[in-house]
Amino acid sequence: MISKKAIKCLVAGTALLVSYSASAAWPDRPLTIVAPYAPGGNADVLARLIGKAVGERLGQTVIVENRPGAGGMVGSAYVAHAKPDGYTFLLGSIANTLYPYFYKKVPYDVKSSLQPVSQVVSIPNLVAVAPKSKFKNLQEIIAEAKSHPGAVSCATTGVGTSTYLSCELIKLRLGVNITDVPYKGGIPAITDVIGGQVNFVIANEALPFIKDGRLRGIAVTSEKPTSLAPSITPVSSMIKGFNVVSWYGIFAPSHTPKQITEKLAHEVAEALKSKEVLDRLTVLGATPVSSTPAEFKKYFDSELEGWGKITKEMNVTPS
Repeated sequence: MISKKAIKCLVAGTALLVSYSASAAWPDRPLTIVAPYAPGGNADVLARLIGKAVGERLGQTVIVENRPGAGGMVGSAYVAHAKPDGYTFLLGSIANTLYPYFYKKVPYDVKSSLQPVSQVVSIPNLVAVAPKSKFKNLQEIIAEAKSHPGAVSCATTGVGTSTYLSCELIKLRLGVNITDVPYKGGIPAITDVIGGQVNFVIANEALPFIKDGRLRGIAVTSEKPTSLAPSITPVSSMIKGFNVVSWYGIFAPSHTPKQITEKLAHEVAEALKSKEVLDRLTVLGATPVSSTPAEFKKYFDSELEGWGKITKEMNVTPS
């Protein structure tokens, strides 16, 4: 008679074999990448750009699904609770390291529910105004905010995002009262600034709008000027050491098989070498950054810790 212990070992071994076989055959059906912001923004554009390139390499269709809300947290939570079978992924961002500092209730465990797969790009936020705005530079905006506290408004991509953080840091470091108006993505925020409903915008989607004249760039949040718009002055010229750089990356639900995440990371790295992808990233103002799952996890953890210290300095109270 076979012992219970032997049966358990047999069952475990069979499950492991099935899991390995499924991973080896991956992908045998379409994949889904969730973009947790509104259509047209960088998360959406990058998800479609990378999805198309990776899909062609894997021989499978990659579907992009927009699930905006709460600064990207709605879409992130959806993927965090998805089946870890290698068919649902998140095009996440720096915002995924900020949620626990801005929200009392985050509907998933930021440290363990999502598995970093590969960073995709880094990209600075740009501060911009409508072409006919009376503000010629950031100094004029700050002067107005000091003269009329609360009267100047800033459009950002949602509470807990890097653009929201940028605005709040500017307010803190310069001691001004600016009304932060959060949107569900960069495009809706930019649209309202162009339309005159809000005074200025901080968004990493702004570069194409600046290039074609629909916006006028007045500052960049990276510590040094961006090579893609070298004439735009860094915020650090007014606030020493100011440096907020956004990034985007692929995440999977926790416990997704290692063979799958490593293969996907490899395909992302290869996709980022293609001329079509690189040309599009240049237009967006983004710098390609590929990484292994282990490298991306190390970077994610360091960002989580680093922003924790900064938000503590800011006396951020989760709401």
